[in-house]
Amino acid sequence: MSLKNINFNFSIKSIDDLLRCINLASLLEVAGWPKIGNIHRTKDFDNTRFEHLLAGIAAIQPNFRKLCENIQAASIKKSQNFNFIRLGDFFKDAAKEMMNWQMGGNVLLGHILILAPLVGATAICLKLSKANFDDFNYYLNKIIDDSTVIDTINLYEAIRICNPGGLGKIKKYDVGDDHSIQEIQKDKMTLKRIFEYSKDYDLISLEYSTGFNIILNEGLPYFIRAFNQYNDINIATVNTYLKLLSTHPDTLIIRKSGLKSAQYVSNLALKILQVGGISSDEGLKLTLNLDNELQGKGGKMNPGTTADLITGILFCALIFGLRF
Repeated sequence: MSLKNINFNFSIKSIDDLLRCINLASLLEVAGWPKIGNIHRTKDFDNTRFEHLLAGIAAIQPNFRKLCENIQAASIKKSQNFNFIRLGDFFKDAAKEMMNWQMGGNVLLGHILILAPLVGATAICLKLSKANFDDFNYYLNKIIDDSTVIDTINLYEAIRICNPGGLGKIKKYDVGDDHSIQEIQKDKMTLKRIFEYSKDYDLISLEYSTGFNIILNEGLPYFIRAFNQYNDINIATVNTYLKLLSTHPDTLIIRKSGLKSAQYVSNLALKILQVGGISSDEGLKLTLNLDNELQGKGGKMNPGTTADLITGILFCALIFGLRF
């Protein structure tokens, strides 16, 4: 079925269905062509290949199954504290497996961070036989609100395991600072609080601090319209990527190359959309030209955070009915 008549009730019925959506969301994001400046099916980076991303996706699926099965095995009530989900443990364990099963470095930490609370909320809804968007949104926010200081410590451990590029330096709670864990403990920085602290310079943090506003209220509706208009999963994926880039300068580019560079990419993404995105011959030509330009910058102009948000959009579309 398409999303034309979507009423935002789950189309999935089981944990197996949920796991299929998790896997497919990551695969579709990675396969999107041509996602400007990003690894895709025809572009590799010097030390990281398209196949490394595929290996990472395969490696973390058992971690997602464990997360879902733990939720299914729990006794759950709507008003309870959901810190038993232990997002931080999931971040750390999934990061280890992602790094162990391929040699291309950090390829999927963003996918892990974006998908975890979305998956957790979906698993809770399945457990409680709740099928609509409002329930999903409630549990998504509850999972984040109920996170703990231990979750934050394990998040930092996951980041250190992956050793991602482009983190930059911050005055307090810096991942590379040996004293940051003591600061986190002293200041009782839960996941919710640490992401609120970093929301101004990281889009994933912004999502955690706003109830995934970009994914749910901007990206998902745009994706649905694009898919219904073109009936083409790749056009919908890449045009949504361009849409988010046009409205939210990518924070990975900002950290690596500065705000001016990120705004340059955003402006060109908007121009591509104004001629129809990759659905038009002119838009596709402009996209390929911009991709070649950004690919020549050695990864410093990679809109990697935007790509991670696309994974969340695809996941939500799938659980609410996308089939193609």
